[in-house]
Amino acid sequence: MSEAPLSGLILKGTRVEGKLFFKDKMRIDGEFSGEITSENQLIVGKTATVNADIKVGELIVMGELKGKVSSCDSLQIQEGGKVIGDIRTKKLDVRPGAIFDGKCSMITEETKEKGPVKS
Repeated sequence: MSEAPLSGLILKGTRVEGKLFFKDKMRIDGEFSGEITSENQLIVGKTATVNADIKVGELIVMGELKGKVSSCDSLQIQEGGKVIGDIRTKKLDVRPGAIFDGKCSMITEETKEKGPVKS
């Protein structure tokens, strides 16, 4: 999935609000508020501030993300990255120096069939 071409970029100094849909790979280095949906990869860059409900195939966070992440095949929070909110993913990788503050529900074949895990 990471080999897909970059289909969009929100640069540092740019602020976008609304619903974002993309096909291949998207990178945010600026500010975004709203909803993000894709079957592919989203990169939240080091300078990014994202406040959104996100449903993507793969998510890499190097900046700040607040919101709900669901149906994510993999989520990686890199050093300096910050995720505040509830996540639902198949694979979680929190690197040293990263921050995660929220609830995590791991997707397995069993939970995929039953739906979200109740806490």
